[in-house]
Amino acid sequence: MKQRREASRLYYNMKPLKSLLMIQLPTMLIFPAMLWAITPCDDANNYITEVEYLDSLIHRTLQKDLLQQALTLCPNHPEAHTHLAVILALENKNNEAHYHFQQALKTRPDSPQAWFGIGELYYQQNQWPLSLAAYLQVCTTHEKARQRVAELLRDNRYRIADGNRVLNYESLILLYDKKRLQRLHQKVARCRKQDQSIAPDVNTVTAILQPIIVFQIIEFEGDEQDFTLVLNEQLDDMALIFTEMKVKHLIIRGYADNPAFSGKAKADRSRLNWQLSQDRAKAVKTALSQRSIAGKRIKTYAYGDTRPVVKGHDEVAWISNQRVEIEVR
Repeated sequence: MKQRREASRLYYNMKPLKSLLMIQLPTMLIFPAMLWAITPCDDANNYITEVEYLDSLIHRTLQKDLLQQALTLCPNHPEAHTHLAVILALENKNNEAHYHFQQALKTRPDSPQAWFGIGELYYQQNQWPLSLAAYLQVCTTHEKARQRVAELLRDNRYRIADGNRVLNYESLILLYDKKRLQRLHQKVARCRKQDQSIAPDVNTVTAILQPIIVFQIIEFEGDEQDFTLVLNEQLDDMALIFTEMKVKHLIIRGYADNPAFSGKAKADRSRLNWQLSQDRAKAVKTALSQRSIAGKRIKTYAYGDTRPVVKGHDEVAWISNQRVEIEVR
């Protein structure tokens, strides 16, 4: 009996301690959890906030330092990569900027800022096919991207090359890859449902499916292929791609609208423009044949001034209508 009374007394003496533990134990458990919830990426957010308050023209170096610290703490932080990419693009460090935009997309594949940033990088480099593809990723959600899409689709600008600009390997591949063109077509059609102004003429949307590149103003003397260094470089890349793709048939179409013929009679003007367009098409065929593309695979057509892409008699029309188109079949 004495032992039972002692046990009972001990139990009742322990009740206040048990109550105290019941109160304090959850607090003890919660407090460490709060500490554990502060992750390195949470700390990185503080750096991002600080960067956003700084003027990039005055404090760009400090911004870069803060963003590097953020990425040290949280290597996959999409906002840190995007902010850093924008700064690098302002410094014309395009390769580094592209890398950080891509890193941002690995964590956030639908990031409007990253896709638009990539589009701007390609746009500034005149790689318009690639810029169009990037803008289309966010065309339905990003107003400035839609504006760029409308600009590039106007008169098929995205597929034009000239004597001063080379479309690089990746741009050319995009213009000649029918599966990728199909995906571009679908994205443009989806974006057009939301905003028809990006392509008022539905034929512009359909034209995306055509695997064509357009050269503007190909000049040469007589029958000689006196092409610019830029055009020769372009033809080198195209021949390489046609070989890799094992292209069986190429169609080269020549067009002309030479203002030098404007003072002549209509019949003479038409004849001279037709001859010039034929010479252009044949010169490009010869150039590709010299680059190991079998001549029997290439057909040429001449249209003179009968199919202008821009109507009128001003410099804009003249530049646009003097062209050669190379299509894969």
